[in-house]
Order: sequence, then C-alpha cells, then structure tokens
Amino acid sequence: MRRSILALVSGAVVALAGCGNDGGSAAGGSGGSNGFDELYDQGLTKYVDEFNPDGEPTFDEENGITTFRFAVPDDPAAEPRGPLCLRGTEYTVDTREGTSDELVIFLQGGGACWDTFCSAFEKTNFLRDNSDGILDPAFEANPVADWDVVYLPYCDGSLFAGDVDRVLPGSLAGGGGEPSMGYQRGLQNLTAALDIASETFPNPSRILLTGVSGGAFGTIVAMPLVRDYYPATKILVFNDSGVGVAKEGDAEFIEETLLAGWNASSLIPASCPDCTSNGHITRYIDWQLAADDNFTMSALSYSADQVIAGIFLMTPAEDFTASLLAETQRTTTMFGDRYKRFIPVDTAHTAILREGPAVDTEAGFRIGGLETEIDGVTVLEWFTAMLDGTEVWNDLVDPSLLE
Repeated sequence: MRRSILALVSGAVVALAGCGNDGGSAAGGSGGSNGFDELYDQGLTKYVDEFNPDGEPTFDEENGITTFRFAVPDDPAAEPRGPLCLRGTEYTVDTREGTSDELVIFLQGGGACWDTFCSAFEKTNFLRDNSDGILDPAFEANPVADWDVVYLPYCDGSLFAGDVDRVLPGSLAGGGGEPSMGYQRGLQNLTAALDIASETFPNPSRILLTGVSGGAFGTIVAMPLVRDYYPATKILVFNDSGVGVAKEGDAEFIEETLLAGWNASSLIPASCPDCTSNGHITRYIDWQLAADDNFTMSALSYSADQVIAGIFLMTPAEDFTASLLAETQRTTTMFGDRYKRFIPVDTAHTAILREGPAVDTEAGFRIGGLETEIDGVTVLEWFTAMLDGTEVWNDLVDPSLLE
C-alpha cells in the first residue's frame, strides 16, 4: 500500500508539477552586493559552458515552446559526464518567449532519492504538459503570463544538487524493481539549463526563480548559480513547498545522507558550519540573504505538508509544523524586508500550479492551489503582490498557528 501511494505521490507532484541586516525591496533593486565567490571557488560553477545540446532545438509552434535535448552517450559513465536523468535517459530543457523583458526560471518537482530510499520522477518532462497555474499563459489572472520562461524538468532525485553516479534502490515511484545504476546529475542538469537561459534571454529586467516541491528545494541550490549568470539582475525567489525544513537536530540526514551521498557537500559554504548543523538547510538561506542584497524570497508551505513531512522526512506532522514555524520565523526576523512567509493550516502540498483551492487526491494526499488563503489573502494575490512590491506581500501565517 505504501509503495503504491508513494508512486502516485511522486507522479502527481511532477504532473502538477533557504546573519545579516534587512535590505532591498520586492519591487526594485539594482546592482547590490553578491558574496557568493566562496561557493564559486568551491565548485558551484564548474560546469558552466561545459555542455551543448544535441543538434538544433525543436519548436512547437502551437504552444510556442522550444525544446533543447542533451544526447545520451553510448557509455553514460564516460568522461566528460553530462546532463542525464536518473536511470540514464535524456535530459531536456524548454523555453517559451513572452512579450515582456522579464524571465521565469521554473524548477519542476518530483521526489528524491538517497542510498536507502528512492521515490522520484526518472524521466524528463515537458512544459507543454505542465502549463497550469503560473505557467499558464492563458490564465487571465496570471501576473507572469507574458514573461519569458525557462522550464527545468526534474528527473534525477537530487534536488538539482547531485554530482554522482551510484547504485540506488529501485524506484518506488516507478513501481519498484531491483537496485540499479542511478545518475544523480542535478548540478549538470541545472547548469546546462542556465547556459540555455543566459543564451536565450541574456538581459531580463527581472528574474523570477521558482519551483515546486523538489524544485523548490532546488531553488536554494540554484539561487547563487543564477546570480553568476545574471550578476546585477533583481531576482525574486518563490519557494513553493521546499523551504529548507528537514529533521530537527538530525544534521547527519542533511550532511551525510543527502549532501555527501549526492557529492554535493561543496555546495554549502565552508565558512558556514552552522548552515546545516541543526538538521535543516534554512540557515543556508540566511547566509544567502546576507551575502546578496539584490534578491527577495517568498516561502510558502502548508503547515503540515504530508508529502514532505510524512513521506520524505518521515517525521510527525506536529514536529514538522514546529520546525517550519521556528526556522522561517528566524529568517523573517532577520530579513523582514526581503523574506516573507505564507503558511496556511493544511496537509496539502504545493500551490502555484493549480488555479483552485486545496483538494484531496485519489492517492489520499492533498494538492494545494492558488485560491488557498490566509486572512482573506490568496496565494495568487500574495504572489502578485511580491512581483508588484505592494503591502499585500506581507508575512502571513494562519493565526491559529501562533496561538
């Protein structure tokens, strides 16, 4: 039963689918301080300009989408290694040109894999199949309907951080199976996509870096790398259901099971030993906000997200809620002008890829939507206010959680 639920969860999420001073504003900003050189020196940018798509991109005239494909080599393990999905299939990147000079960089979600657990989407997916919510150019209330889009599929189970080939358990999302070789090349996939983004859209006036679930966690890795490509561009980060909360007091899960297992430890600054020491990666978000004053972040999470808490973290809902409130409160206290929360009471997961309210699914979990509200403010209104820099973009936590 657990195996079938996990399979449906990962598939449904993909289908629908975070020590300084305050500063900046949601609407403006030019230039600013970028202190990410330490990460670049540690290897975050080592794959920049290393990979080329295979042949000419294809253009879907009906949907206005261009698809770039990365060839699968005869020997996937041969050097130089390149973009690849979890079980050795091709990686793709989609772009869609809008009518504005602003850019959405969207990281899709879909599970995670580590040495003892694997429930993740294993093959590439496409923008044409995921154009709902804020990715729907025909959605009249969508404030980014006319923005350019770069769509990053998620298919390697490492939250866009991995840099390792290793044997992994058979995927629960794929119906089980024996352990087999896994290619967790999230950093290559992320970098190859940002190469395409910078070539296709070299001078956006603003960037919305966003993602859901595993892709939301991925925005934490991606933020400093996006800054390398766009040194002076205002970046707005909208993190939907991957805000950096993990297992309170269990640093080993983050540092050994995930980061070391994915060969991604170097993506955390060596100068910040406390970035993961409490069992979360939220202090790494604090470090980023202190290092770069030209970006803002929205952190959205349902209070008892059963997909993150129950399936992937395997932690009681009340523990997840307590950590969520405490970790995000610290960050918004430190960076109140540039980091704000939207935390409604619910067990749902993700919101920005559905136009409606939260609903139950046949698999027994809930998916959120843009009509979710706190004190009369919907996710859509809050999202729009972040882009517009209005006072509606405020720190919103359901009052019952603060009693």
